[in-house]
Amino acid sequence: MSRLSLDQIAPMLACDLRDLPPAEQERIWSNPDFIAEEKFNGVRGLLHIGKKENRISTRCLSKRTGLYSEKTDHFQHLRNLPLDFLDGTVIDGEILMNKSRMFTGETFACGTLSCTMALCNASPEKAFVLQQEEGHASFQAFDILRYKGESLENQPFWRRRQVLEKLFSDTAAKGIELTSLNLATQVSDDKRDFYEAVLSSGGEGVMLKHRDALYQHVGRSKGMLKAKRFLTVDGFIIGATSGKNGNTGMIGSLLIGVYDLCTDRVREIAGVPPSDLSLGKNSNLRRAMTVLKDGKPCLAPGFLNGVVELEAFQWNNWRLVHAKILRFRDDKAPQDCVVDFLGMEE
Repeated sequence: MSRLSLDQIAPMLACDLRDLPPAEQERIWSNPDFIAEEKFNGVRGLLHIGKKENRISTRCLSKRTGLYSEKTDHFQHLRNLPLDFLDGTVIDGEILMNKSRMFTGETFACGTLSCTMALCNASPEKAFVLQQEEGHASFQAFDILRYKGESLENQPFWRRRQVLEKLFSDTAAKGIELTSLNLATQVSDDKRDFYEAVLSSGGEGVMLKHRDALYQHVGRSKGMLKAKRFLTVDGFIIGATSGKNGNTGMIGSLLIGVYDLCTDRVREIAGVPPSDLSLGKNSNLRRAMTVLKDGKPCLAPGFLNGVVELEAFQWNNWRLVHAKILRFRDDKAPQDCVVDFLGMEE
């Protein structure tokens, strides 16, 4: 189907709560002007509601068109929701395939992020078949940018939330069933208890949002902070990729490995930015870790086999998701970095 291009809208991005000083983090947890919402581990999306159909864009730019990727036909149940009375409305949220494991026909996707990505990366036809077999992905709505053509981006978050709640109540009053379009739950009191409850249930964490925050398209908003679960793993540097775009002439990602307990072989577990979070503002070590060999950027030999402590969200197919270097560890040797991969399957 041929369609006109969607309005190109950059979604609002959050800061990481852990980047703030501990005292400021505590003030935010106790500040009544901040609310908490569960953070879903899916694919960020915008739902563009129209007269004839609803369309979905993600925050990923298409290499072919340079526009935000459109996934309208991957989620036909959302495309076909009868919401024409809301023509011109744009809702911000998360596309979520809430499955811990899903067979794609070729391999297993593990975790909600991988399962959602499997749908987005498949053809529309295959995404339709997978959802017929495994159940439909949902759209978790947590903000609204436009309401019936009127921009709300310069309205405070509390006002945008009011409009979003009214949208859901008006839709319910019309008898329209929204089993796959959900309104994110908010908590204003006991935010830390809510965070712990989300983690205990296997969730990723929470978003902390200031009630007066405007919708920010450029940079990361200090009015929206993510607080996520993390695990730590010790590994050692086994190599590096070449930098691209703004990092041309330097190394790109550091490749981190560990020893497999069962095979005693080195297994790559992550590619991470060449940085050290323990150094704060001076954490970027890309230039210091780069040497030129025959005119090509390579990892400086002194860093090879250096042990680092990684922080990551979770394991997925024996690799770490969203991994970063917490610190370099001179007190450990590569032989100390051992992971029981077989135990992960039990």
